[in-house]
Amino acid sequence: MDTKIVVGGLVLFFLLVGCSSKEEIALEIEQEKKEQMQSAIKELPKWVISPKVEGKIAAVGMTSYSKHGLHSMLTLAEMDARAKLAGQIQTTVSRLQEMSMRQIKIEKIDDLENIFSQVTREVIKDVPISGAKRVDIHQAKDGGLYVLMAIDNKNVKEILEQSRAIYKKHMENANVAKQNLDQGMIILDDMIDRLEEAKVN
Repeated sequence: MDTKIVVGGLVLFFLLVGCSSKEEIALEIEQEKKEQMQSAIKELPKWVISPKVEGKIAAVGMTSYSKHGLHSMLTLAEMDARAKLAGQIQTTVSRLQEMSMRQIKIEKIDDLENIFSQVTREVIKDVPISGAKRVDIHQAKDGGLYVLMAIDNKNVKEILEQSRAIYKKHMENANVAKQNLDQGMIILDDMIDRLEEAKVN
């Protein structure tokens, strides 16, 4: 038998064995990481996965371990939570707006929905997220820090009530029919009422 063929066959064999071993190692590492992640999730408080605070809009902020200490980590986690709170408030108010609009029959409802969505985005920017309070805190085994922050529904309600004139002005500028304008204000009132009464999280 040709020596070159034998050598070539052995090289190919060891290459295949080597590739197979690398694939097995990669799969083992992937499985190990998956199990570590599942274990880490089980150890987290329920509020990290599903942030809920009665009568409030809540969000969870987090940050990785930092050698600069707990104070620095807490600041970063709270900043993250406040940013998420702004998005949560927008989502909550938009959902309540849709619920209110479904209760009232309005002509050209698409136009009114667009106006409400635009104004709501502007109004939510003015919600004092700085008024959010820290509700809970958890440090994971890997050092990562989780912070539960919440803002009272009443804070958001007050901002919406103070913004009635802004909603009305936008509807007037869009030449919304008088009947629809009146209904639009009814929708706003209903939306505000729902915000205080509903479980929004």
